[in-house]
This record gives sequence, C-alpha cells and structure tokens, in this order.
Amino acid sequence: MHRTLLFLITAGLLTAQAQAIRFAATNTYTVAMAETLAEEQWIYTNEAEVNGLVKEDLFLFSGNQMNLGGEFERNVWGMGNLIDLTGMAKRNVRLMGKTVQVGGTVGGNLMAIGDTVKISPEAHIGGSIRFFGNSVILEGETQGDVSITASRVVTIAGSIAGNLDIVAPEIILQRNARIGGDLTYSSNKELVPTEGIVAGQLHRAIPQAAPTFSLDRLYARGLWFLAALLVGVPFISLFPMTTAMSSQLIRTSPLKCLWVGGLFALTLPIFGIMSLSSIIGAPLGALILGGWGFMAYTSRIIMGLVVGSLILRSKSTSIGGVLLSMALGLAVIYIATTIPAISWSVQLVVVSMGTGALVLSLLQRRRLLVQIPDELKQLKKMRDEKYNPKEK
Repeated sequence: MHRTLLFLITAGLLTAQAQAIRFAATNTYTVAMAETLAEEQWIYTNEAEVNGLVKEDLFLFSGNQMNLGGEFERNVWGMGNLIDLTGMAKRNVRLMGKTVQVGGTVGGNLMAIGDTVKISPEAHIGGSIRFFGNSVILEGETQGDVSITASRVVTIAGSIAGNLDIVAPEIILQRNARIGGDLTYSSNKELVPTEGIVAGQLHRAIPQAAPTFSLDRLYARGLWFLAALLVGVPFISLFPMTTAMSSQLIRTSPLKCLWVGGLFALTLPIFGIMSLSSIIGAPLGALILGGWGFMAYTSRIIMGLVVGSLILRSKSTSIGGVLLSMALGLAVIYIATTIPAISWSVQLVVVSMGTGALVLSLLQRRRLLVQIPDELKQLKKMRDEKYNPKEK
C-alpha cells in the first residue's frame, strides 16, 4: 500500500513534466516480441515479460519474476524477486533482486545486487561489472574490469579481458577461467591459480581485523550524540504530534515499523538515484534523496525518545521530561554503536524502526486531516438538529 502510493506520486510527477514518459501500475506487464516502445517506461508490476524493442530508458519494478528477453537501446533499471536477462541491452544495466541471472548481451556496464548473482556461459558483457551478493557465479565473457563483493563464495569460470577485484571469504577459480589483467583479492584463503588463468599480476590484500573499541571511537560517537541532541530539541518542539504518534507506533507495533522502515530505507534511495539519471527527474531525485536523508537522521531521535522513556518508565508529556528521555535514549544508542560487534545491527534497527514509525505517523495524520472535516460536519449537523428541531 505505502510502496504503491510512493510509486504513484513519483511517477505521476514525472509524467506531468514530460509527454515522453509512460507510467503504468499493473498486475502483469508484457511486451510482445513484435512490439516497439518509443517512450521512457516506469513500470510497477507483479510479473514482467519484455520481449520486444524498448527505445528509451526502462525502469521496471516487479514483485515476483522479471524476464528481460527483448532489445533495449538505452539504460535498463530492474528490481524484483527473480530477474532473468536473456535479451540484448546496448547500454548500461542495473539490477537488484533475490536472484539475478544474466544470459544475454550487455553493451555497457553491468551492476547487480542480489542473494545469488549468476552470469551464464552464453552471456557477453561489453563494459565493466560490479557485483554485490552472497553467492556470485561469473561465467560468459566480459570485456571490461570486474569488481565483486560477496559474503559467501565467488566462482569464476568465464573470460575477463580486464582486471578482476574480489572480496569474499571463499574464491573458486575454475580451470577454464581466463583473466586478461591483474587479479586482486581479499580472502581468508590464499589463491594458487593454475598456470594460464591469470595473465597479469596476482595481488592479495589480507582481510583487516574487525575494529575494536577505542577512546577515539567513543569521542567521535560523543560528537555525533551532541549533534543529534541539537537537532532533536527543535524537531520535537516543532513537530510534537508527529513525535508522539511515531513513539506510540514503535511501542504498539514495533515489527510493522521495522519492515515498513526497511522497505522505505531500501526503495527511496533507489527511486532517487533513478530519477537523477534523467534530466527531467533530477529535481525530484534530489528531493527524494533529501527526504530520505532527513528521515534516516531523525529516526534516531524518535528511537532515542522511546528508549529513554522505557528506561525512565516515564509518561511525562512536559517538554522537559520528553527532552530528558530523548537525551538519555540517544546516549544509550550512541554508546551501543561504539561496540564493534553490535554497531551495525543497532544502527540498522534504529534507522529502520524509526523511519517506519515516521512514515506510518505521517500516513495516520493524513487520514486524520481527511476525517476531521467530515466529523466536524456531523457534529454541526447534530447541534443544528438539537437547537433547531423541525416543527411537527
């Protein structure tokens, strides 16, 4: 619901500015093999099947499967659960999904983010590659440089004309792999490639140890705490209703706030970056990214207020009591982020839950603004009927 609303607003603004942009929100998006699309496409759908010719940029968001088997003359942006690119993209391609598969041709650069990212043997990439994932399998042929960051394993079994840079716990070089440039890697295990696999130099970067607690780290967090405190005082003073509603939502529906915030924290920057890629959408992209940054920062103020009030067991509505709770909660949050083992987890939960609470509170306020005039009309009608009864 919230994701659809955001997408409708974004695409509606873009559509209003230019006739050459098409927006569609549909259950199934299909482009037949003989079909040609001359307009820039912004599509939100459940399933997508594109086999025709797309002459302008394609921005495609699919809840489930996305099959890209057509011809794409300009850039392609895709986000979905399962993405399969088997067609030909003449320019750059950027994909994000749980599973991303590329078996076609990409004339420009390719970027992919996913749990599993696979480049099939028949794939041909004309530019550079940048991958982020848990498991990455690279076969096929690549003309540019390749950079891979994976949390589990990277398997190389294709041909790379340029340099290869890998950061992963486990790296597998198949016998048929060919690297025309240098191989630079960071892994716990040392690589001993078979002769002929790496034409350039082999460089290993020893993985750095996890950061440890230090006074410098504590001092830096202290400065960030003071900065958040300075922002929190005017924020709570200027937006008391939003602050109260957000805090209450975290108390009553923490899981809902968490997943809504995680969704917005992920999709808003993607929408913003995609908008910036178009001259028409650049102002909107800047606005989206600015709003995302504002919510991400103020989310810790909301969470600080909730944490502080839980510690103090305070239900005070006075400005002094609220600010005291916020200050204590912020101090606890920033102290927790000085501990390397839990720093990222704490920040992720704080930003996601706080952002979700802010988004949900704004939606609730909108509903109230719509409902209150109707309720006032009903009260006025009841009052008129009470003091001006109809004569029998």
